[in-house]
Amino acid sequence: MDKFFNAENPVMRFLSRLVDLAIVNLLTLICSIPIVSLGGSMAAMNYVLLHLVREDESYVSRMFRKSLKDNFRQGILEGLLVLVVAGVTAADMWIVHGSKSRATTFFMVMFTVIAVFIFVIAIYMFALQSRYENTVGNTIANAVSLAISNLPRSLGMAACWIVWAFALIFIGKVAATLAFMLFGLSLPGYICAILYNKVFERLESGNEQQ
Repeated sequence: MDKFFNAENPVMRFLSRLVDLAIVNLLTLICSIPIVSLGGSMAAMNYVLLHLVREDESYVSRMFRKSLKDNFRQGILEGLLVLVVAGVTAADMWIVHGSKSRATTFFMVMFTVIAVFIFVIAIYMFALQSRYENTVGNTIANAVSLAISNLPRSLGMAACWIVWAFALIFIGKVAATLAFMLFGLSLPGYICAILYNKVFERLESGNEQQ
C-alpha cells in the first residue's frame, strides 16, 4: 500500500498530472472570461504546460499567476488579434457555405486549411510569448516561421485539437461539459507542448551557443 501512494509510483504520477492539468484548465477558463485577458491566459497556460512536460514545475497555480501577470499587457493585443482573425475566417466560411456557386467546395477546403494554419500559428505565438520577450510583430513572424519549418509537428498539433474536438462532440453533452471544464484546453495543450518542446529546446540550445 505504501508503494502505491509513493509519489514516484507511475499511477500516482499519472493522477498527479491529471490534477495539474485540471487546475491549469480551470485557471485558464476563469482568467479568459474577460476577453482582454484571453491572450495572457493562453500564454500562461502554455508556460505552465511546457514546465509540466519538462517536469521542472513547482506550484502550478503560482506559475500560472506569475506568467499571466508578465504577459497580460502584450497578451491583450495578441488575444484580440486572434479573435478578429478567427471571426473573419469563420464569417468567410459561413458566407461561402451558403453560396450556391460550383466553387463552394474548393473555397470551403481552402478556408479550412487557412483556419487550421492560423490556429497552429496561434499556438506557437502564445507559447513563444510565454517564454521570450519580443514585440507582437516579431512574435507572430517567429510563430509563422516555426509553424512552416516544423510542419510535421504543426500538423500533429492541429490533429490533436481536431481529434479532441470530435471526441467532445460524440461523448454526449454532460460528459463533454465535464471534460471541457476539467481538461478542455489543458489536455490538447499539453500534447502540443510535448510536440513543440523539442523545437524550443533547439531554439534555446542555439541561443546558448551564440
